Amino acid sequence: MVEKKSLTQEELQVKIKELVPDWKSGKNERGVPYIERVKHASTYMEGIDFVKKVAEAAEANNHHPDIHINYKRISIKYWTHSSGGVTLADIQMAQKITPLF
Repeated sequence: MVEKKSLTQEELQVKIKELVPDWKSGKNERGVPYIERVKHASTYMEGIDFVKKVAEAAEANNHHPDIHINYKRISIKYWTHSSGGVTLADIQMAQKITPLF
């Protein structure tokens, strides 16, 4: 089990660059850091199929993202709520689902 301790901003940037370069970091309205990647699907149903695959991976790993569907634009955000930031578990899940993009 990966320790769920929040990464510092510097650690986060290094991990993104090394392990999930297509993901971006940000902060939500409460200032909590997250990592995000957006998929632009060709059709609405393609986007729904993509979300189903992400959800299956999340369920299999018991680590679930925030998923926002806006017609053909799907946003996947990871952070660990209990730690109040991005952890190695989030980075690992981003790595696992990156091939789905």
